[in-house]
Parts: sequence; C-alpha cells; structure tokens
Amino acid sequence: MSEFLSRIQKAAPTASDVTGRRWFYIPYDRLTDAVGPLAEHRAGDCGIVLVESQQKALRRPYHKKKLVLLLANERHFALEQAARGVKVVYVFTRGSFGDGLLEAQRQHSFCEMAVTRPAERELRIDLDLARAAGLRLNELEDAAWLSTKEDFQRAFPNGRSYVMDRFYRAMRVKTGILMVKGKPVGGSYSYDAENRKTYRGEVPVPVRPTYAPDSITMEVIELVNRYFPSNFGNTDGFEMPVTAKQSDDAWRFALKYLLPHFGPFEDAMSSREPELFHSKLSALINLSRLLPRRVVDDVAEEYAKGDIPLASAEGFIRQVLGWREFMRHLHDATDGYRTLDVEQEQHPSDGSAYAGATPSYLGAALPLPAAYWGVTSGLNCLDISVKQVVREGWSHHIQRLMVLSNLATLCGFSPRELTDWFWFAYVDAYDWVVEPNVLGMSTYADGGLTATKPYISGAAYINRMSDYCRDCRFDPKKNVGPDSCPFTALYWTFLDKHEQKLRSNSRLKMPYATLGKKSVAEKAALRERAEQAIASLESVPRPEY
Repeated sequence: MSEFLSRIQKAAPTASDVTGRRWFYIPYDRLTDAVGPLAEHRAGDCGIVLVESQQKALRRPYHKKKLVLLLANERHFALEQAARGVKVVYVFTRGSFGDGLLEAQRQHSFCEMAVTRPAERELRIDLDLARAAGLRLNELEDAAWLSTKEDFQRAFPNGRSYVMDRFYRAMRVKTGILMVKGKPVGGSYSYDAENRKTYRGEVPVPVRPTYAPDSITMEVIELVNRYFPSNFGNTDGFEMPVTAKQSDDAWRFALKYLLPHFGPFEDAMSSREPELFHSKLSALINLSRLLPRRVVDDVAEEYAKGDIPLASAEGFIRQVLGWREFMRHLHDATDGYRTLDVEQEQHPSDGSAYAGATPSYLGAALPLPAAYWGVTSGLNCLDISVKQVVREGWSHHIQRLMVLSNLATLCGFSPRELTDWFWFAYVDAYDWVVEPNVLGMSTYADGGLTATKPYISGAAYINRMSDYCRDCRFDPKKNVGPDSCPFTALYWTFLDKHEQKLRSNSRLKMPYATLGKKSVAEKAALRERAEQAIASLESVPRPEY
C-alpha cells in the first residue's frame, strides 16, 4: 500500500461521522480552508470528499508537471485537513469526478453533500450529469473570487464590448484597493506605460526557493511517469510547492524579493533570466493554495509601507483583481465562447458537451506546427519559449502573447488548436482562463469582443523587448530574403490579407497607412517570404499523443 493511502485511510469516517458531520466535495482547484465551507465550520464538524479522475487526466495530454502539481497538492491538502480533525473520503475513479462522487455516496450513504460552484465549466458538466444520475449535491457560492456576477453585469449592462479596463476600474472603486477618497492613488488607474523596460541585467534576479519532493510527491511523480509516459513535457526536476506551508513560503519570497522589481520589467523577455521578477505563482492561485484576496491585499500593504513601487504594485494587482476576474466572468457569460456570433472554424469534434468552442473571426485554421512541441524551428524566440514550456509548463505572459500567440495569429494557425495546446502545456491553465485568453485576446478569434485590436507585431517589437534576436539565424532588421526574420513579413502580409475586416479599426490606422505606401512588388516579396515561413513550419510532422 502506498504511503498516502495508508495515511489518509486513518481519516476515513465512521458511521457516526457520516451522519454527524456536514460533508463537502472539495474540487481539485479549491484547496483552501481560509474561505468557503472549511472556514465557516469547525474542523470537527466537517467531512470532505476529494476525487482523482482518470477520465479527466486522459482528456488531454496534460504536461506531466501539471499533473504532478495538481495531484500532489490535492493529496497534501487531504492530509493537512485530516491533521486538523476533518474526516476525509478520498476517491480514485476511472470515470469522471461526478462518477467518483456517486461512488462515495453509495459507499458511505451520504444524505447529501455541498460544493462551492466549480470554476471550470468542464467540472460543472461532470457534476450536472452525476446529479441527473442521482447525486445529492448542493451548490454554494464560491467565496474564493474577488468579484460577483453582478459586478460584471454592472460594468457591462449591454452585454457586449467587454473591455477589461472598465471592469478593473469598477473593481478598484468597489474594493478600495489602491484608492484614496474614491480616487486612484497616484492619479491613474493603470501604470502599464511605465512597465515596458527591456532587461539588460540592471537588477540581479534573486534565486527562488525550491521544494524537493517528499515521499507523497514522489509517489505522484512515479504514478504520472507510469501511466502518462507520452504526455507533454516531463517530471524531471519537479520542485514546485505542494503544501500550504510551501505555498506561503513561495509567496512571501515573491512579495519581498521579486515584486519590488516586477513592474518595470513586466514585459521584458530574457534568455538568460526567463522568469525575471514574475511571481510565477499563478498555478497556486488557480488551485486556491494562495487566495487572490490575500495576494492583492499583501501587495497593496507593501506599497503603503513603501516596499513596492506603485507601478509594480498596480501592475500585479491589475492582473489579479482585473484580468483574472474579468476572464472568468467573460467565460461564464459566453458559455466558454460558445455563444459568439462569429465565423467558426471547421474543427474535428466528438460532439460531446466537453467539445471546445471554435470561433475564428479571421478564418485561421492551419494545424499548429511541430515547433510548439519542441521541434527546433530556427526562430530563436519561438524555440526558447517552447523549450521553457516543455521544461517547466510555464512562461510569462509576454512570451505567451507576443511570441507563441503572435506567431500563430500571423500564420493563421487554428485558434482552437492553440487554445488546447496552452490548456495542456501550461501548469496554470484551466478552461475559464485559457479559452477567453487565447480565443479572445491572443488570436482575435472572437472578432474583438475582448481586445480593441489584434495583438500582433513584427520583428522590431521582439528585438526591442528581448535578447532573443541577438543569437538568432534570422535578422530582425531585414524584411525579405532567406535570412530575414519572418515575423515582419508575416505581420505585413497578415494586415494585407485581412484588410477588409481590420482597416476600420482605429488602433490600426498607422500600420495601414504604412502598408498603403508599400509598392505592389514590395507586398508581393513580403507575401512570398511569409508563405515560405509558414511552409517551413508546417513541413515537419508533429508528435502524436
């Protein structure tokens, strides 16, 4: 018997525990006792059910480190709650999470259980199907979020043109965070313009704490390697937080040593320091190991004490209080982007309720190339970014937006395939955050529902914000020719190809003015270079899972 099973079985309920305690299903991404049912009831009055679902794990070739992170945190959480005096039923099922709960209900004769409304649409489907099959499960409000559905509806009463800034300002006013007498501190809601410095080693990047796997985590690593050998990435060097104490320690380190320098270099990309001053804790926030309210309050407090500059504090808070909350509401309001009235990609689907939305406003549908699986492309920015994702299951937001998504958008690669790639490749990706981010902001597949323009650029931006181009075989200062960086040709060809849909966009007025000055011959040369680049990327077979 495994060490985890032998330890968790000691917390199994007796018959009197089943009838004498309130029972809660704890989803895999709500591993907290600081808010919600476990905060509202005494440990001795509670029982919890946790489920590991093989069906969910097999749905996508999830990064091996993502599986380890999630399962190790869930198992440690179960042991932590048992140590508090909470009774624990831990279920392993080959079926769905709902199937696991039905098994627990039959085995222990639970009269009823309760759960906070699941964050993931996929989990809500699982539970709805199980309820139809007889699961007695009540739904409670999820207190882990910073905003409510009503907050979102008040910000967008017409139900269209969802611009995050409007929601973010409303949330700043509601919460009073970084506000004085109803006005934003410093006179501005956003200091994004101050957070665009390149990184040239001006400030040394601190060495982050790491957390060697204990015996419980080692069991999970062995399980993942045994049952998911062909999944994306690997488990080598797994040292991420898996306990409440480790998560707290990682956050305290980030708060003291990273976030004071976060803002200025927020958008920078460095091959030597790929993590820079990013907290790199989004996965723990999405698992509720760190609560968004806590991290936002802590950063605001450190700003008030003078330990974090305003631009750094506001930049971090905007991501959590603004963008993160905005994304989950948008996903909810559009049923995971399924209700959009835009062109759809003809994407293979099994017709199930789990099938992903396929908006493709610009008609993008090419298969995602092998380079996203780690096959060398020769584009240094792409290869460095993908290598990091394969190794860690993480890269920061500018690599995601302006390298990985930018290239896919310019080339016309399938928005749905790119979304699914991000979903299984990143340790912090769940449907509510990855679908609106990729189908919306990153690829403009939603036709501008969330972004005021496509987030695209040529080689000049990548060269300015990174050191990638220095060691690349392609020259960012050349637009055409075999040694030119294809990003520039792809950029102008993209604008030319989609002029009918994009020219009226006021934020693209200057690029289209520049495009209009290019000769027919120049446009043809750019188009030829762009087509060569796409053909080269597509020529290599990608791995099969």
